Amino acid sequence: MKRALGVLVFLVAVLVGLLVYSFTPKTLDVEAYKSGASFVPGIKPSAEVSLTLLNTGMMISKELFTYRGGSPGKTYESGMAAALVRHPKGDLLIDAGFGRNVDLHVDRMPALMQWLASYVKEVPAADQMQRAGIDPRSIKQVILTHSHWDHISGLEDFPGVEVLMPPAELEFIRLRRMPGLIDEMIDKLNVRTFNFTEKPYENFSSSYDLFGDGTVVAVPLPGHTDGSLGVFVNLPSGKRFFFTGDLTWSEEGLTLPAERPWLARRLVDYGEEDVRRSIVRVHELLKKYPEMIVVPAHDRRIHESIASLPKYEQ
Repeated sequence: MKRALGVLVFLVAVLVGLLVYSFTPKTLDVEAYKSGASFVPGIKPSAEVSLTLLNTGMMISKELFTYRGGSPGKTYESGMAAALVRHPKGDLLIDAGFGRNVDLHVDRMPALMQWLASYVKEVPAADQMQRAGIDPRSIKQVILTHSHWDHISGLEDFPGVEVLMPPAELEFIRLRRMPGLIDEMIDKLNVRTFNFTEKPYENFSSSYDLFGDGTVVAVPLPGHTDGSLGVFVNLPSGKRFFFTGDLTWSEEGLTLPAERPWLARRLVDYGEEDVRRSIVRVHELLKKYPEMIVVPAHDRRIHESIASLPKYEQ
């Protein structure tokens, strides 16, 4: 009996040790995951577009859970935002942020995630637009970096809007591979799938130019979900933004680069090796273009550095 108890204590100690180790600082092996891709610049943007960020809320947790090496004592504000792109062919949102019904979505979160983080509601994107004198019906399309609850909650505030995603993401939803209300919402949404073309863009082998003018270009960033993607927004001034969704939760994940700790990966990532390859690809991109503004979907620090209504990035 004593021997069995001793073995059990040893095994528990080993498991606890492994869990603690998974939070220790460790950068990804860039050489092991390098893409080897050549850089192919896109066409020069030919339309006058502007960009503003709509901060719709945040979740509060510890930096420890955000990337390997994050501080256990430092509070991390995980921003929830939608990006509004004003384009001559029609306004576009990148993700929809927290909507008016966000409480219902939070209730469907796994209990562990609810325990690890609290959430703060701010003004939904549609209401921010109305307050700024912009009719929410001006939004012609919403492109999702992926379909997790905190990115799709606001969709219901834009009834009938066209929701863009690649077929892989729609299939991911249909297979019910995530918790949340999306499986109940999907048949009510006006979904249009698109295929990435084989036209290279920067260090990505395929891309999708939403307006055909180089202003807004989507590229695949698989791993977090099967159809996760990133979106480049190229402004007339030459300023460039790259919205990377939940590939990482913080800028450090891309600049170090470093993945999420094991516990966080178990909760949210569906293809860890794909995530690592995608992270390193973006890391390579930032090495080439250090002036590019990379926007992880939940890095409130980056969000607050970008213009918000009534101001715009031009």
